[in-house]
Amino acid sequence: MQLLGHLLDTSQRNVGVLGRGARAGFAAGELIRLRRGFYFPTSLWLGARPDERFQIALSAYMQANPESVFCSETALFVRGIPTVKAPPAIDVVATSNGRLGVAPPTFQVRGGSPAAIRARRFPPPPVRRHLHRDLDAEEVGGYRSVPLVEALIEVLASGKFPRALTVADGVLRSSPSTPLLERPEVRKAIDRLTAASQRRRAELIAALARPGAESPGESVSRALMHLFGFPEPLLQKEHFDPLGFIGRTDFFWDMARRPVGEFDGWGKYFRNELTGGEDPGTIIRREKRRENRLLALGHQVLRWDWADLEQPIRLRTKLLEAGLRPRTRRLVVEKIA
Repeated sequence: MQLLGHLLDTSQRNVGVLGRGARAGFAAGELIRLRRGFYFPTSLWLGARPDERFQIALSAYMQANPESVFCSETALFVRGIPTVKAPPAIDVVATSNGRLGVAPPTFQVRGGSPAAIRARRFPPPPVRRHLHRDLDAEEVGGYRSVPLVEALIEVLASGKFPRALTVADGVLRSSPSTPLLERPEVRKAIDRLTAASQRRRAELIAALARPGAESPGESVSRALMHLFGFPEPLLQKEHFDPLGFIGRTDFFWDMARRPVGEFDGWGKYFRNELTGGEDPGTIIRREKRRENRLLALGHQVLRWDWADLEQPIRLRTKLLEAGLRPRTRRLVVEKIA
């Protein structure tokens, strides 16, 4: 990650001019302070995506606390399991009850420039300490982490349902041959949970995991569909017409209007790592031709994006307008925000 090269570590006090320059830049609002001794350019912080800001803050924490062990969503993040934009906290293992909960913030921005004022609205995630009495840490890409299954079950037991389903989908997608609940290590980790309610919740979400959900946006969409009580769609349905293969749709419902649903993550049009450098206009025109072929087959094409997921009633309205109707009995995991 190229942005990490801009993280300034002045904590070792062997910095001379660098230390004086960092302090001057911080005072002028040109640098933000992530934690004592660790600074980052304000302009780059503002231009970074949420997952990039999380990675920068995580790296600063790890460098300042090299013996730390990460757990929950953070442990999954460092393993490359997709999360919803970024974990809500830097999840750190505590081995005693004395240091649990959220640590006091260390983020500071000084100065009155427009950039400094904006940067105050984008603090790094808080540090949250979780109790793990039997610690079995593993080295993962320069970070120390609890085992994958332990981190997964921790999220399934207590994480927000859309976030929990997203990581469950991601773990299953990385090795789709065996459903999560048929894996002995997953069953053992669930059985070790002390609360019966957490065991039931982890089992339910693990059972709902689907390898066909190919992005966090698709997983969150499906989570909201479950919470609203809509019938579960078929994922990655292939479509053909007389000209041949049209493509796969994210969601398909086998009902009268034959609706298909597409989650539009705008990165697939504008992020080079997803587009391969292809012109966004070319991608959009290809998508339009594909949609027209689906419409010609009689499919109703629904589209939504992150803005719709962040206001779930908008997704619900789209599904109702397509003729989908909630079941009498809804999935009860948590309230819809």
